[in-house]
Amino acid sequence: MSVLDVPSKHGRTYEPAITHRVESLRAELVGISLDIHAHPELNYQEHHAARVLADALERHGFEVERATGGVETAFRATARGGGGEGPTVAILAEYDALPGIGHGCGHNLIAMSALGAGLGARAALDSLPGSLVVLGTPAEEGGGGKIRLLEAGVFDGVDIALSSHPGSNRTVIRTDVPLEESSHLAMVGYRFEYFGKAAHAAAWPQEGINALNAVIHLFTGIDALRQHLREDVRIHGIITDGGVAANVVPEFAAASFMLRSRSRDYLKEVVEKVHKVAEGAGVMTGARLEIRAAHPPYENVRLNSVLARVTKTNAEAIGMHLDEPRPTDIGSASTDFGNVSQVLPAFALRFAVSTEAIPGHSILMREAAQSDLGHENALNVAKTLALTACDLLNTPALVAAAREEFAAREKAQSSG
Repeated sequence: MSVLDVPSKHGRTYEPAITHRVESLRAELVGISLDIHAHPELNYQEHHAARVLADALERHGFEVERATGGVETAFRATARGGGGEGPTVAILAEYDALPGIGHGCGHNLIAMSALGAGLGARAALDSLPGSLVVLGTPAEEGGGGKIRLLEAGVFDGVDIALSSHPGSNRTVIRTDVPLEESSHLAMVGYRFEYFGKAAHAAAWPQEGINALNAVIHLFTGIDALRQHLREDVRIHGIITDGGVAANVVPEFAAASFMLRSRSRDYLKEVVEKVHKVAEGAGVMTGARLEIRAAHPPYENVRLNSVLARVTKTNAEAIGMHLDEPRPTDIGSASTDFGNVSQVLPAFALRFAVSTEAIPGHSILMREAAQSDLGHENALNVAKTLALTACDLLNTPALVAAAREEFAAREKAQSSG
């Protein structure tokens, strides 16, 4: 029996109940999405979104733990199957917004999809073993909320994690990915602070040590370094402090950088090179350097073809339009979902929210996140993930196959 046989050919009695349940909640789900969209909250400040989602899950019969893992805006909602012991499948919700843009990454739709998937799957749980968990995971946009939940043990006992993310104008599920390949970029962030000596820039320049010059040398050094890095590397930064007046030699200057690579191991090499550039900039100018961690380390996403195939079969079963994968459909952003995928089998469905290509973290994406198309596809994702979660609960062989592939990818990627 192949993986694809399991969800598509064995007469699942729960499929109509799941799709009908999600459809019956259409107005409530869209309303919650629009509510979250209208109340954008930055990472670890998502009190309104967390409360709205947790209240809805509690209202529909889930056991809800708030501030789970010691994170105030996280929650864990659990529903247990009536079929005895079995695996635990978690569906992850995100709901934080971006500074100055609001929901320009569409996390209101991720929250809506996770909520709908949880409520849809619950309609079938009486006949299934195991447990279903909807996890509220705050602070994806730079705060590493999932990392904190991992460290707090919130994912202990979870067998499979599922999620979703808006993806411009394409809905893509890649099912055949070599074991050594991953998706998205591992990322770290640093703040480089230089301490110089103030002096009158015209009368006594020889008495000053220009910290801003050190920052400028940092930027030019990194630009020179780019030629000698792999093409998957991304380094981008801003000057956060550059002095107080043009006639005063800046005694303090600082810059923040994010460094990314498809390989977390190669990223360590990149970090070492950039740190040497930063040290050299300090030596050139005489400024003292301090390097501070400015972003929790995000891992690249470990893919899972078993979960992708089950998800694809279910997306096709409900009539969701899928685009043919392209070589570029490997993700060039970073996410703390990658940290989860390095610990247990995980899959996130990327779905279209527009008819034309639009950039993430933009006003265009913010508008698409409240569009009819965005909500229609978020409902389709909810149905798809609900069916996938129930297939996993109902079929131990699927969970075992996903774990086996997870181990094989871990081995292949650690030796690559």
